[in-house]
Amino acid sequence: MDRLDDMVAERVQHVLAKRGIGLNDLVKHVDMPAAVLKRRLAADSSFTLCELARIAAFAGCRTAELIPGMGEK
Repeated sequence: MDRLDDMVAERVQHVLAKRGIGLNDLVKHVDMPAAVLKRRLAADSSFTLCELARIAAFAGCRTAELIPGMGEK
């Protein structure tokens, strides 16, 4: 897709790995089909802000942590 999609996907994957959250757990808690989530994590399509907010809430982090350039000093 584009570089931003790659960067967001990398951040999401990092947060999930750091917190030990698997794909199946995430699918169950964020109301997103597994196929869609896999496309997003492969940066084949873009996450929506709502999707990132649901992921962040489940992972216990701020949505801004998943978006490059947000909340960074």
